[in-house]
Amino acid sequence: MIKITKIFKDDKTVILKVDGQVAGKSVSSLEKECIYYRSKAKKTVILDFSGVTFIDNKGVRMLERIKDKKTKIVNCSLFIEELLQNIITGDKK
Repeated sequence: MIKITKIFKDDKTVILKVDGQVAGKSVSSLEKECIYYRSKAKKTVILDFSGVTFIDNKGVRMLERIKDKKTKIVNCSLFIEELLQNIITGDKK
C-alpha cells in the first residue's frame, strides 16, 4: 500500500511525499506520477521518502530508470538510503 501526497513547492517543482511500501502494484503508480510531472508538467520532482518503510526490487529498478537531474530522492531512512545509495548519489557500479 502506498500513499502519494503532492506538494507544489513552486511553479517548477513538485514534492511527492511517499508513505508506505514502494512494492508490487504501487511501483507503477509512483512511476506514472513521476513521469507525468517531469514530462507533461515540466517540473522537477522531489521524492520525499521519509514515510517509506520498504522498497522491493521492482521499486529499486524503477527508481534507477527514472532518476535524473529532474528527479531527486530525499529524507530516506538509513535502511532505504543504504538500499538506494547508488541512485541517490548518482554512482553506477
